[in-house]
Amino acid sequence: MRGGQSWLAKLLFALSLVFLGFGLVSLGWYAWPAPIDGVRFEIPAGVLPGAPAESGYASQEDYVLAVAWPVWVRLGETGTIRVSLLEAGNDGDPDMDREAQVVLAEPAITGLPLEPAGRVQAAVAGGQDLVLEWAVTGLTPGEHPGKIAVSFGFYEEALEELVPVPVAVVDAGVRVVSLWGLEARLVLWFGLVGLALWGALFVLGRVVEGR
Repeated sequence: MRGGQSWLAKLLFALSLVFLGFGLVSLGWYAWPAPIDGVRFEIPAGVLPGAPAESGYASQEDYVLAVAWPVWVRLGETGTIRVSLLEAGNDGDPDMDREAQVVLAEPAITGLPLEPAGRVQAAVAGGQDLVLEWAVTGLTPGEHPGKIAVSFGFYEEALEELVPVPVAVVDAGVRVVSLWGLEARLVLWFGLVGLALWGALFVLGRVVEGR
C-alpha cells in the first residue's frame, strides 16, 4: 500500500510541475513588455520643402517631430501610437504673438482599428508642445503594414479650405502576436489557473506522501 501511495505522490508532483511550467510560460508571455519603435525628425523654421511653389507655406519655428509605435501587440490588447511635436529650445513660456501652427496627423494600419479614427487636427501656439495619441487594437494575428502621415495645415482664403503640406510619412508596421492562438486575457486566465493547480497538486502530493 505504501508503494502505491509513493507512486501516486510522484505522479501528483510531476503533474504539479507541468502546471507550474504552463502557468509560468503563460504569465511570462503576458507580462513581457512590448518594444516600441520610433523615429525623430528636425523641422527647421522657414518654407517647407513639400510646399507648393511660391506658396510661402512655412514652419513657424524649429521643431522636433517624434513618432513612436508598438512593434507588436498581443491579440485582443491595445498599443499606443504617439506623435509629438516639440519646439526646439522651448523654455515653456507661451508666445501669444506668434500665429498658431496647425498640425494634421493620420496613422493607418492595415486591418487594425484605430481610436480615434481618421485624421486628427490640432493647433500649436508658440512655446507649446503637442502630443497626439491613438490606440491600436490587435484583432487579427499577423503582420499589419501601415503608415503615419504628419502635415502642417495652412488656410487658403481663395479656396476656403485648409491646405495640408506633408512634413513626414513614416512606415509603421504592427505585428499582432498570440500564444496558442488565444487572446491575451485568456492566456492570463490560463496562467493563473495553472499556478493554482500547481499549488493544489503539490499540497495533495505532500499529503499522500505523508500517509
